[in-house]
Amino acid sequence: MRLQSAIFTLPDALYDGGTLRAGADKVLSILKMESVWLYAVTALSRTDAEKQLRAVGLEGYFRGTLTEEEAGCAVTGEAMLEKAMRRLRSQKADTVVFTGTLAGVESAKAAGFRAVAVGGAAGEDEWRRMRALADYELSHYEDWLRLE
Repeated sequence: MRLQSAIFTLPDALYDGGTLRAGADKVLSILKMESVWLYAVTALSRTDAEKQLRAVGLEGYFRGTLTEEEAGCAVTGEAMLEKAMRRLRSQKADTVVFTGTLAGVESAKAAGFRAVAVGGAAGEDEWRRMRALADYELSHYEDWLRLE
């Protein structure tokens, strides 16, 4: 998949509990080397989101972070994704949304984005539904690394 920009929902797309998902840092590094612009959207406070990214050395990968408080809308809403896309100066056709929740996949698809269902945060039934709706699925970030 060729990308111009990608939006990651935090924490579900990158973290398993408080721990970075295996291989996520390598995937972000590859995307950055390929000149894909990255943005994070989150329900966390800016302080907490930045603290999490800094703790695992990922703060430099994202062009920015948009919080629910700042955007005035839900992280799983279409408006949040569109605001992040505009900040990336991108178009829907060139942007993919990485998310670990069914609500995230549903909102990405409803807004006209391509969606990557990221495994690990969802239960078995939710994961099955996410995979059926998403354009791409990553059970683990290592799956992406095997494709490179």
